Amino acid sequence: MRCLTLAAEMEQRGADVLFVCSAATASTVPALARSRIVWFEADQHDWSAALWDGTFNGKRIDLVVVDSYRLGETFERSLRKLGSPILVIDDAPARPHDCDLLVDMTLGRSADAYSGLTPQGCRVLAGASYTLLRSEFGELRAASLARRVGAYEAKSIFVSLGLTDVGGQTANIARSLIAARNLSRIVVVSGPAARSFDELSALASRDTRIEVLVDPDNIADLMVCSDVAIGTPGTSSWERCCLGLPAILIVVADNQRDNARALEVAGAAKIASIDSEGPDAVLRILRELAVQPGKLEQMSRQAADVCDGNGAQRVGTAIDEFLLPERNGLLTLRLATIADARRLWLWRNDPRAREMFGDSQPVSWDTHKAWFEGHLTDPNTRIFVVGAFDRPCGYVRFHVKLTGTATVSIAMARNVRGLGYGTAALVLACREAFEQRFCECIEALVKRENVASQQVFRKSGFLPVGEDADFFVYHLHARTDAHESRTSGQAE
Repeated sequence: MRCLTLAAEMEQRGADVLFVCSAATASTVPALARSRIVWFEADQHDWSAALWDGTFNGKRIDLVVVDSYRLGETFERSLRKLGSPILVIDDAPARPHDCDLLVDMTLGRSADAYSGLTPQGCRVLAGASYTLLRSEFGELRAASLARRVGAYEAKSIFVSLGLTDVGGQTANIARSLIAARNLSRIVVVSGPAARSFDELSALASRDTRIEVLVDPDNIADLMVCSDVAIGTPGTSSWERCCLGLPAILIVVADNQRDNARALEVAGAAKIASIDSEGPDAVLRILRELAVQPGKLEQMSRQAADVCDGNGAQRVGTAIDEFLLPERNGLLTLRLATIADARRLWLWRNDPRAREMFGDSQPVSWDTHKAWFEGHLTDPNTRIFVVGAFDRPCGYVRFHVKLTGTATVSIAMARNVRGLGYGTAALVLACREAFEQRFCECIEALVKRENVASQQVFRKSGFLPVGEDADFFVYHLHARTDAHESRTSGQAE
């Protein structure tokens, strides 16, 4: 899941992503299939032959990411034949690595912990500020924290001990929670291959308070609506912390002990027993919390201080700084193809981008795919993909109305915002639309509160021609030469 998060961040930044994993991984983590990312079966296909020259489908491999507790320095060294830098994700400084970047999201971890375990010059990104969380957790953070202000009771419990239910504790925990009559809702998240799945399903059929969900895609929403979580001290800990969700921790692996202790010291969680009395320990902690008014609110604040949800962006920035040390402002422009469908969907659904559109709601993949495929072949539509430093970084779309005027929309990847690329891209795309005689006038509707976009359109030569309660209207005519005097695909 943390690799999928990093993949989504790099796709936002215009990169193409390829996964190599076992078939068992793919079946255990349905989110990989939902991501629509290309992947090789490491155990079945000769993936190394497909990548042997450091390219895939004719594209150079810029970075290899290794995240495995079984594969270490020897395997990483073998990947050097690809000629690509290597990033390793780890959470226990106990073994050597041959890499150029290393990410360890453990709370309280410092780069010094990997001294002597990584090559000289390797950059180590250590600590909870680099936690790889999916964007929805950051988006829901404010709402989640707001509902935890003031004293409140633990009535809704969220249970997730991992998709494979290591140790088979989930059913025992669920049974004990059902016995606690003061709970109004028990949400259990499980994987299809979890040890306790059949027993959990039977419990849910007998008690309406318990709901068993198989790898749902709305984990963040479920956590927001919960008062306390029961889970392991793995990656999900940072999801809970980002949302300020207090936790009771069940340690199911030795490499989780450091995280568990650090989270308890930070006040974000309490550790329950991991032996046969684990369920009793969970109930004991819930009873202790019930008689301490304000304790859950305090734990929520302390959990929120651990992780802010921006770790993926920090890691993405570090990757780009390593791979793209010298950036020039020269932009390129090309027509979109079907291969661009996913990246345009990610750009369109980015929270900052949505604020700029008339409809600010997220767009589902199926809706976007149907829309995109239809508009690619629509003679009244032009979709241009903007590129910088050998990567796509945004798009500009024109659609001609019956009046002959083309409406324009633009979205830029978040990693290039603030660099002047939006203005340069708009100028470049408008000029291309006019040169292709696609239209004679381009119209932009900009929300009244979107001052940044208003400045972009004005700087690109657009002139205000009207307004209503929600939008300012801007026009740019082919005969207008103002945009000719401005930058030609050069970012400011």
